[in-house]
Amino acid sequence: MNETTSASSKGRGAWLSALKNKENTKKEGSHIVLSVLSALGLFLLSQFASLFGFAGYIVYHIMKNKDVTQSFHFEIGKNMFNQDVILIMLFSDAVMILLFVLYAKYVEKRPIRTLGFTTKNMLLSYPAGILGAALSMFAAALFSVLTGAMTFSKGSLSLPYLLLFTIGWIIQGLAEEVMCRGFLMTSIAKRYSLTTAILVNSILFAILHVFNPSGLSVFALINLFLYAVLASLMFLYTKNIWLCAAFHTAWNMIQGNILGIPVSGIRVPSFFVIDANEHMPLLNGGPFGLEGSLPVTAVLLIGCILLFLLLRRKSAGGPK
Repeated sequence: MNETTSASSKGRGAWLSALKNKENTKKEGSHIVLSVLSALGLFLLSQFASLFGFAGYIVYHIMKNKDVTQSFHFEIGKNMFNQDVILIMLFSDAVMILLFVLYAKYVEKRPIRTLGFTTKNMLLSYPAGILGAALSMFAAALFSVLTGAMTFSKGSLSLPYLLLFTIGWIIQGLAEEVMCRGFLMTSIAKRYSLTTAILVNSILFAILHVFNPSGLSVFALINLFLYAVLASLMFLYTKNIWLCAAFHTAWNMIQGNILGIPVSGIRVPSFFVIDANEHMPLLNGGPFGLEGSLPVTAVLLIGCILLFLLLRRKSAGGPK
């Protein structure tokens, strides 16, 4: 398919608004199955970067300890997801961004701005995403603390690791948003309705977290789906990738490195350490973290409703 001509004729930033025109979009775009398979294929291909990094890390420990059995046991045992391995996974997501950009540009022949890489409102969108994530996460955490579902104690996080995790979360947040919102949602919306595009990319986003190490629950899957819907609405509202990418980054970093809450079941070094009441998993999310809790469900639902209303207001007040 060729989107270059139609996008340029609409002008910079007008591509997403054209998605609402069913007469045009029904005739263009890939089949929904092909779009999903393309996204999954590029995602799996990008994971080889993590495997290479992980393999290099194991070799490093083997050479350092000079004990193959001890080193290998350390890596595949309970400490497998230590801070160094997690950083390798986060930084390797840069490969995912590169693959989706190259595929969109050279295979689908679509402008890179259709992935959300536009400078329009970038300086406003990114800080807004950070602020929104901070307010949302702290609100959910505060509710859990006030109900006795969680308590916090002082943790330890060195400045070098804080800087590394900051960069890592920036890369990881952008990568997942490019895959699910910038690429998959816009690909599907070119041929189908926006509702279908939002539902499909949100379902895939939730399913990809099934392979996380611990604590996945029904509420966690629901919240992951709602999170993706919220990010999709952010993308549609701003017509750029920066708001949802910043929200994603700050959401993970605040709950993980600041509050010490497991990020989708994975613990990272943090300023505080959480002690979750095991008898109140609905309010603290259990081993999966707050993302599997009712407070986060409420926060995400409120966010979705507010953005939906903002989109309706924007659509009603915009050009017909």
